[in-house]
Amino acid sequence: MEVEDLHLCCVDMKAEAAIAQEQVAPLVARVKELEEELTQVASDQDTFRSRAKEATASAKLEKEASKAAEASRVEVQGWKEKAEASWVEAQCWEEKAKELEKEVTRAAEASVVVQAVLEAEIKEHNALQSVARTVCEALESVLESLA
Repeated sequence: MEVEDLHLCCVDMKAEAAIAQEQVAPLVARVKELEEELTQVASDQDTFRSRAKEATASAKLEKEASKAAEASRVEVQGWKEKAEASWVEAQCWEEKAKELEKEVTRAAEASVVVQAVLEAEIKEHNALQSVARTVCEALESVLESLA
């Protein structure tokens, strides 16, 4: 009887094992699902970390670009101020050039007047010189006739 009891016990255990396997099968499937979800979560976490690193690098680049843009803006402002100062200076030089041009025109006009006066004085001098020669010749004639 012992063998038969053992055999019955073994059959019972096999039945219990089959029942246990049937009960465990959904749990095994759920464990596999959870493992897959965990793998997906880990993959998503890696993706998010990678994106976070990229975003951080992008933010750093953006910050550096912003600093460079600000430095460029300041430099452009400096050049703009220099250009405006040069423009103002050019305007002053243009005004001075116009004033000098007017002075040159007045000097040229005065030179024409002075030239006309000098020519008149030269003619008068030549006329006086001619009269003086004539007077000298007349005096010499008078002196010769008296002598």
